[in-house]
Amino acid sequence: MKQQATNSNLGWLRDELERRLIVMRYSKTAAGAYMRIFNWVEEYLKGYGETNYAMAWGQRFIAEYSLQVNHSPSQFKHARTLVRRLDEILEDKLFTPCFRKSAVECPSRFTDLRDKYLEQLARNGYRESTINSRKSYAGLFFSRLPDSVENINTLTAVDLYNVFTKHEWVNVGYVTARSLLVFLYKSGLIKVDLSACVPNPRRPKSLPSVYSGDEVARLLSSVDRTTGLGKRDYAILMLAAHLGLRSSDIVNLSFSDIDYTAKTIEIIQVKTERPLTLVMNNDVEEAISDYVQNGRPQAASDKVFLGSKAPFEPITAGAGYVIAHKYFKLAGIEGQGRRRGTHALRTSYATALVAKGTPYAVVQEALGHDDPESAKYYVRVDVRRLRMCALDVPKPTGAFAVMLSDLEGVL
Repeated sequence: MKQQATNSNLGWLRDELERRLIVMRYSKTAAGAYMRIFNWVEEYLKGYGETNYAMAWGQRFIAEYSLQVNHSPSQFKHARTLVRRLDEILEDKLFTPCFRKSAVECPSRFTDLRDKYLEQLARNGYRESTINSRKSYAGLFFSRLPDSVENINTLTAVDLYNVFTKHEWVNVGYVTARSLLVFLYKSGLIKVDLSACVPNPRRPKSLPSVYSGDEVARLLSSVDRTTGLGKRDYAILMLAAHLGLRSSDIVNLSFSDIDYTAKTIEIIQVKTERPLTLVMNNDVEEAISDYVQNGRPQAASDKVFLGSKAPFEPITAGAGYVIAHKYFKLAGIEGQGRRRGTHALRTSYATALVAKGTPYAVVQEALGHDDPESAKYYVRVDVRRLRMCALDVPKPTGAFAVMLSDLEGVL
């Protein structure tokens, strides 16, 4: 396979990557993750004025990417895999297969305890997906206990120290271990609450991806609202930018959720499973009505937003990112390290509310957050209000003051 002679190899790499993913029958989710990270690589190169990908640039991307705290460890792992795939394409090699590690079985002497823990989670209303995840990590925890721990009531802090220093753990593993130990203590199965022995590593919270009001307006104005597809995309972007709805709630929106008389949207949030009522402004109401009356395909589905091609199925949550990213690009709005999906519009909406002095409780209610403190997250990019909290720089004293005076004499 020979690379085409062009000024940039990025287009060729993109096409070849997509072709290989299709030929190797990657799922839509996996292929979408690859292409999303490819877009990040492309933006990274453009930041350096580079139009050609080379293996050295891939390694530089990984080295700097690892320092970006707004990406999870799993995304960093996917980024490393994507770079390896691009290098294999450049060298005209087949993709190196990645074999999934077999699941670790819970030791038979602890399966009863694990099952009782999972039953407790179910009684407390945990989702099935969460329970399944906890099942895997609880089994992993038990499998890493030393053989000397034949009965759980003999477990000690020293045993836990060895478990957490000799093995690698991810955050959900720590959370599961801590929760499991609390359960064992409250159930009287161990005499001491050992949950405090579980490490609690914290990644620095990233700054929210925020766009100014002018940038959001440019984004919305870039949509061609003369077509059915444009009307749909515009309504989706308006719900994210003007009401702060999550992508999962937007694509799940049904006609029964909209009350045009009261001008409200009432939903059960997909993420939190909590009810949320929002008041539509005129612009949002008009955008939805324009799409429903003049752009939506005729279909029996109760979902508002449908695909633009037959059989006109409801769109998925991933479509929200694709739609927003498309118009960020059309509007010529540079990401500059910021995300470019519908969630960025949600955070921009929330940040604008906080910047206007909206009480945190109101912002929390508008976003449908569980945690009353969650709205404070958006203050981190409100420079004007942060300046009000700035302290005066203290006058230098001691040896530092002497050093500065000596430097002034030299300069």
